[in-house]
Amino acid sequence: MQDNHPVWLFNESKHVGVDYSDTGVAADYDNRHQGFRDFEAEAEKIAVALDLSANSTVLDIGCGTGGLSVCLARKCKNVYAVDISQAMVEVLKNKVEGHGLKNVVPRQAGFLTYQHEGHALDAIIANITLHHLPDFWKQIALCRLYDLLKPGGKMFLSDVVFDFNPRAYRETIDGWLDGMRKLAGAQMAEETVSHVRDEFSTWDWVMSGMIERAGFQVDQALEIVPQMRAYICRKAEE
Repeated sequence: MQDNHPVWLFNESKHVGVDYSDTGVAADYDNRHQGFRDFEAEAEKIAVALDLSANSTVLDIGCGTGGLSVCLARKCKNVYAVDISQAMVEVLKNKVEGHGLKNVVPRQAGFLTYQHEGHALDAIIANITLHHLPDFWKQIALCRLYDLLKPGGKMFLSDVVFDFNPRAYRETIDGWLDGMRKLAGAQMAEETVSHVRDEFSTWDWVMSGMIERAGFQVDQALEIVPQMRAYICRKAEE
């Protein structure tokens, strides 16, 4: 952690759950996710939701190996692709070079340390990544993202967010794991076990409150698949 950060700042580089700083994990990331994700389709839906165009500048934070970043770069003017894992960023850099993309800026940083330098941001995407922070730090992260956006800018936030009866947690989680095992295989089911046990997914009423407390207007909230929600948010015009 850099010297100018307070000693009490949450250490985002100390991974919980799956260790994405591991070069082997980073190298295999796309293979593990291609069974249940379509990055092109995700990027198209996000671009429509955020009104992105060929003139848009986007921050993709927690971008991993850049599956979305690469797709969005074909639709937008600039994409800042940011991840806390240097191993993931190295995979991203190779991918960007392989695709011959000149409008993607890879950077190694986290929600709590990223300092934006460059074109003003029309939109921010935080896709399946905020769960790496405990709720206190989620709130700080959301405030920081709000401050980075242009007035009128939009944010797409999606993550594992729970919206079931808490007293039914055992059967709900077991059912979710069974579905993940059938959809994406045993390895992804085991990663989901690690996610539930070790990471920091929260409740819809908590996430919605934090988004609004950061200053965003929630234009739309929707369930993507069971236990996965998306929020399309807007920064008020100033």
